[in-house]
Amino acid sequence: MFRMRRYRVFLAFAVIAVLALYKFGTSGETWREAASSAAGRIENAAGDAVQYMHKPQVVAQETRKFDVDVPAATRKTPVQTPPPVANPPAGRKSSAVPVSTPTAISDLAPQRPPPAVPTPPAGRPKPANAVPPESSSVPPVYWSKLPENFPVPPEKMIKLPKGKPKPIKKIQYDFKPETPEAKAARTAKLDTIRNVFKRSWKGYRELAWEHDELKPVSGEFKDPFAGWRATLVDALDTLWIMGLKDEFADAVEAVATIDFTTTSRADIPLFETTIRYLGGLLAAYDISGQQKQYKVLLDKAVELAELLYSAFDTPNRMPETYYYWRKQFAANTHRAGTHVVLAEIGSLSMEFTRLAQLTGEHKYYDAIARITDHLEEFQNNTRLPGMWPTYLDASGCKMVMPDVPVQAPILLDDDDLTPAAPNLIPTPTSTEELSAEGNKMIPLDLPDPIVLAPGGANPTYVAPEEATEDPMLAALGNAAKMSALPEIQKRGLDLDTRTPPKRPSNLEADLLELQNANVDRIKFDAASSPIPARAAPTCAPQGFVSTSNYGREEYTLGGMSDSTYEYLPKQWLLLGGQVEKYQAMYEWSMDVVKEHLLFRPMLPKEDDILYSGKFNVQSLKDDPLLGDLEPENAHLTCFAGGMFGMGSKIFDRPEDLEIAKKLTEGCVYAYDMTETGIMPEGYEGVPCESRNSCPWNQTLYYETIDPRSEWRMTNYQQQLQNYQIGLASASSWYAEAMASFTAAPSPVANPQAAAATATPTASYVFADTLDRRQAIDLLDDATHVNVEDTPGVPIKAANPSPPAAMRPLAVPHRPHQDHDSVMGGESEEGEGPPTRVQLDLDIPEMNDSAAPVPSRTAPEFPYLYSPMPVLSHAEYVAGRIRDERLPEGVVRIGARNYILRPEAIESVWYMYRITGSPHWRESGWRMFQAIVAHTSAEFGNSAIDDVTKSAPELEDSMESFWLAETLKYFYLLFADEAEVSLDEWVLNTEAHPFRRPG
Repeated sequence: MFRMRRYRVFLAFAVIAVLALYKFGTSGETWREAASSAAGRIENAAGDAVQYMHKPQVVAQETRKFDVDVPAATRKTPVQTPPPVANPPAGRKSSAVPVSTPTAISDLAPQRPPPAVPTPPAGRPKPANAVPPESSSVPPVYWSKLPENFPVPPEKMIKLPKGKPKPIKKIQYDFKPETPEAKAARTAKLDTIRNVFKRSWKGYRELAWEHDELKPVSGEFKDPFAGWRATLVDALDTLWIMGLKDEFADAVEAVATIDFTTTSRADIPLFETTIRYLGGLLAAYDISGQQKQYKVLLDKAVELAELLYSAFDTPNRMPETYYYWRKQFAANTHRAGTHVVLAEIGSLSMEFTRLAQLTGEHKYYDAIARITDHLEEFQNNTRLPGMWPTYLDASGCKMVMPDVPVQAPILLDDDDLTPAAPNLIPTPTSTEELSAEGNKMIPLDLPDPIVLAPGGANPTYVAPEEATEDPMLAALGNAAKMSALPEIQKRGLDLDTRTPPKRPSNLEADLLELQNANVDRIKFDAASSPIPARAAPTCAPQGFVSTSNYGREEYTLGGMSDSTYEYLPKQWLLLGGQVEKYQAMYEWSMDVVKEHLLFRPMLPKEDDILYSGKFNVQSLKDDPLLGDLEPENAHLTCFAGGMFGMGSKIFDRPEDLEIAKKLTEGCVYAYDMTETGIMPEGYEGVPCESRNSCPWNQTLYYETIDPRSEWRMTNYQQQLQNYQIGLASASSWYAEAMASFTAAPSPVANPQAAAATATPTASYVFADTLDRRQAIDLLDDATHVNVEDTPGVPIKAANPSPPAAMRPLAVPHRPHQDHDSVMGGESEEGEGPPTRVQLDLDIPEMNDSAAPVPSRTAPEFPYLYSPMPVLSHAEYVAGRIRDERLPEGVVRIGARNYILRPEAIESVWYMYRITGSPHWRESGWRMFQAIVAHTSAEFGNSAIDDVTKSAPELEDSMESFWLAETLKYFYLLFADEAEVSLDEWVLNTEAHPFRRPG
């Protein structure tokens, strides 16, 4: 029953809330209008306000408008279009200032118009992100050449070799003329490859022309390489090689509009920019015959190279691999990193050498020649001599902490002190004046008065010597300083000053302290033993070193190292064999690779192939070599076949040609073994102990997949034993608990009599679980009768009455009090007399303190965790092979995707050009068909997620090397052998051909 008097307060608050919502909720439209007017969108906002405003049906919508006079919000300002800004004059390069940093106007160059957005093809909507990367309202920042902090003196410049090239042995096979039928079949394949290229180029040309890369599934774009049209520059020479001369001329015109002095990216990746942009421009200029009409390619290469060359302005001339080009960073002194990827610093030689050859500027060659010198020196000082670790310290700074001599006390002879003196403090005579504390007062001579020079300057003032810091250390940067902070703090040094802090001196106190301590008589001579000044650490020059002398150190031909080794024989070729160190460094490194990294995988058909894995060194330098081989075959490592093949020819190492064939066959095998016919990014096999004989061992293969089978079974047996012990203990306890459990009541013979005398189930709540108001409500609403006025009369309850001894007496009548009233006043009209608290409920537990205790709950059996049954060794291996789709001989696939990589087809092309065997063309065509079948997208070709699936998913990514390398190598595999002959050209790691000196 609803009692309104109980909820007066709540009703009052509800009414107030409704009135408040009515008063202020309807004024929301006014506030929306004011805000919209301030933004110049009053008409649209008014409609939106009506659409989204909550409108209760019972509340009127009209209300008095809340007018606020806000001039800034009500004044309408017409939209003004800024006037067009002219392009800066030729050669204008302002200071490099980041867009996000407040900068003086004088530091900014004039604004340039944003690049044009490409027009989408007919019927294709413009991509959602097809907007210029920089807003036209924010002026771009331009790089400008700054004075070098560490210039190379002209007399110390390493000059580009100018002599006549040495005779170099022939690389390519002496091909015979082909038959008309073979030529027709080859030409058909060329047309197919060219059409795939044209399709991807068309998608990039129409949808991502102003950007680095196309996303071939969505038709959008991305800019991972500074937004300088990476795909355009990277594919220039491919256009020429494939005979697409009109497209090449169109692309050259677009290259002329690229501004390499500005980018929205704060840092420039030196390695990627060098191999893709600088290499692409130089190769396009070379492959097109260095024609005058295409000289803009060389000009743009120089423009870019000047920016990249600034990254070499460090104390040891080693480059910053990620160059922060804006003025705030570039103007400061910097060092190369202390944790540099080997490939990023060791793969710059070919591009800068070729630029030096075309321009005659020795500084470009000097920049990379110094890197080679450091690599040569470091090659014998690594933990695996002959190879370099994947990471190295290129800073050239060895932190040296200066030794600060400890100030030694000067011991005095006995004659130097007064023997009769009872203490070391002199006692004044009667004629001497004493201070209030009893100390001797000695009059001092006043200094000469200071005569100020005109202007108020003190001519006798000598400025204190400013603290200096090692300029080599200053270039190291704060990060390297902080790494030495524990050592600096231990020695009590300060990085910022060499001046000791001053402290007050009290001779008498010092002497008294010495006397009280009963120490030897000592005095300090400040002139002969001055307190040493604080000193900052200094940088001692050093070459390349390891990043750590402890832990595991990785050596590989794969990722983070690959092109450093690849460039050794290619740089030797590009220099015409005039710098012999490249040959020596290459041959030494390949001997170590053959000894520690190459292995033959165990395969069901005992294929005679080779993989190049990773060798992890655990021993310290100068200790006996201790390491382990990681039997991986990675797609990035597949270039090694072509490198070994080329090295075998130019350096007369015939045994390396067999290694080259087996390495290339290993990558072809990796393509053939998957469901898609494409090699995964990386996987692991089982290495054989011998390269000559490697029989298939099913037991060993299963043990490699499941090396913990014995431990797994032993652990399961132990868990099962523990479970059985726990089960026995729990069963014993449960039996004992059931024995002490209270038995159930005995059945009654006469069910009707039992029903007549049965006590109703208690339907009460103990008072200690309720607050006072809840108890009152419960008792007030219970079934009851009013108590008579005469005290002592027994209660007449509606429920069956308990025995007389269990019934309490009636509660005496008390004056009326409305306990539900807010103020405790009069009762509501028509409700009658108030209800009294009744305690005559038929609740035996409340009326009889001697009621029987309820029976205890039956015990529950303890919950035990039973061990999960484990699979047998054979079942586990079969499950892994099935679930992970492992090809035979593969124990783990670390990376299942394929991103259109070219390394495998690169080695196949080298093997065909070196050996002349048609086997390599057959293998390459299978690879091409598989790739096109599974990577084709709407606007080009895309990376895929898993090569072990029958239908992999497209990842909407088409890197620039798909057009620059992969399709180029496929095309050259079936092109005429004179096209880009290995005896006339040498290709960089991005497949850009540079003409060898003749």
